[in-house]
Amino acid sequence: MARKFLVLALLLAAFSNAFSQGAASTKKIAPFSMRLTNGQLYNYSQLAAGPVVLIYFSPDCEHCQAFTKDLVKNYSVVANKQVVMVTFQAMDMLKPFVTQYGLNTYSNFKVGTEGTSYVVQKYYQIRSFPYIAIYDKKGNLVKTFEGEQPHEEIFKTLKGI
Repeated sequence: MARKFLVLALLLAAFSNAFSQGAASTKKIAPFSMRLTNGQLYNYSQLAAGPVVLIYFSPDCEHCQAFTKDLVKNYSVVANKQVVMVTFQAMDMLKPFVTQYGLNTYSNFKVGTEGTSYVVQKYYQIRSFPYIAIYDKKGNLVKTFEGEQPHEEIFKTLKGI
């Protein structure tokens, strides 16, 4: 009896995992709205057609800082993609971060704060930073990464879209 229960539990887990992966692949980008460091509002409807990399981060997060530094160093992997970096932190924390990494020098980068609306954080159910959602040119979710991840894996995925 216990063996049958174990087999049933394993089958349910396998089906549940397969279903959740299938559902994730059709998820569209979060309906974000953020204030950029230049004071302008920017939202998801302003995205051009093409691949998008959404990065949810905190300027004081060491993993976020390390990833941003490595991303700028390996800019070629995102040169032809829209990069949207969203935080919930206040502008006084965001501006020095943008300056430190020279993010305002890249025309394909949009960096801003969603403030305390937490729309993006709730949409993706983010639990740790950085959170990276990669979308293909049709706007379909390709893959997500949450928390500290090997940068090479992220860059490999970015090169593939």
